[in-house]
Amino acid sequence: MSQRNNQSVSDFLGDGDIKLHKIKTTLCSTKILKEGPGIPLVFFHGFLGNSADWQAVCSYLPHCRCIGVDLPGHGDSPFFPTFDFTPPSSRFHLIGYSMGGRLALQYALRYPDRIGRLIIASAHLGLSSQEERQKRLQTDADWARRLIELPIDEFLKRWYDQPLFANYKPDFSMRRKQNTPALALSLLYYSLGNQSILKVENAIHIVGEKDLKYRTLYPEATIVRESGHVIHLENPKDFAQIIKETVL
Repeated sequence: MSQRNNQSVSDFLGDGDIKLHKIKTTLCSTKILKEGPGIPLVFFHGFLGNSADWQAVCSYLPHCRCIGVDLPGHGDSPFFPTFDFTPPSSRFHLIGYSMGGRLALQYALRYPDRIGRLIIASAHLGLSSQEERQKRLQTDADWARRLIELPIDEFLKRWYDQPLFANYKPDFSMRRKQNTPALALSLLYYSLGNQSILKVENAIHIVGEKDLKYRTLYPEATIVRESGHVIHLENPKDFAQIIKETVL
């Protein structure tokens, strides 16, 4: 992360309880979502989520081993400016949604020999110009400031009022129990504005039928019917069906 972005973090966190130089944990927390045989499936959630977001999808899968990862600053993982976790085996399938999809792409490029199949849902592959990236960094910095300053319910209302989530009715109880300064740091450090364009050969890209923005961006992606941007929570059954057809 750039020195400028580091300064923006300290600007709105002030002397809060997160001290980057004191963070020693470098591995994300993982949860077993389902037990079973075969090559494990590893799931990365999106911003504001945690590993439990994938329970509905896993409930529609046959007998197989499913592992959920809490991304940095989410669930039981503290924030840290590097991303890694203990892999469940030498080779596994990887599924990621939105921010988690972007981190899944980065992980697959870093450790290609570990990945069997890669499924990316509602994830942006990268912005093409420096102007676009700077604009996104500013947008994410504004959201991070709101996350610090507003009551969590007010922030969640404003976040999910964005047009991208027009078809999604969020359950705020799933989102309230988070460390908001850690979430803010995660939003800044793992911003799309800090990402180059990412491409992984043979990755499976899926988008929601009602997610017109991402359908326009990626017209060749597999479409999940009756869902918008938050595919895995809006239509977990059909999401699981894609995993069955392409991975299992």
